[in-house]
Amino acid sequence: MQSLADLEAALQAPDKPFDQWQPQNCGQVPILIDVQGRWFYAGSEIKREAMVKLFASVLCKEAGSYFLKTPVEKMAITVEDVPFIIVDWRFEETEQGLALCCVDNLQRAWLVSAKQPLLLREFEGVSVPYLQLAHGLAARVSRNVYYQWAEIACSDEQGYYIESLAKRYYLA
Repeated sequence: MQSLADLEAALQAPDKPFDQWQPQNCGQVPILIDVQGRWFYAGSEIKREAMVKLFASVLCKEAGSYFLKTPVEKMAITVEDVPFIIVDWRFEETEQGLALCCVDNLQRAWLVSAKQPLLLREFEGVSVPYLQLAHGLAARVSRNVYYQWAEIACSDEQGYYIESLAKRYYLA
């Protein structure tokens, strides 16, 4: 059985030092991320996953706006809701207990934890769980994953929840 620290290290990609980068704002680039997490450049969908992953690796949210940020430039992009969608999940057994591991639409795995909690937000008039990520980013839980969680959810006086690392995350 692995430790939580080992699991986190295995799942995390090297983090960009966004706080240290202070590039000049270069304006807007015609990139749009739609509500389904699809990326478009000037109206054409970017189909190359490697290209989307590269852009996603330099994506951050600052002061309510999304940017592609490097050490030398910072370009605003448009995001209709959030940039990522949780499309799959699994439990990982750790020394600290079961950890909920979420997989996004770019096949990246994220651990639900105090650092990356599930938070409820409104989406299309319904309260939906979102996974809070680093650098102001978030991933919306897909309807399919939400229904899978609903089938295994526990309940208490506050409502239905799913647990990760012995912490409760409410689904509605």
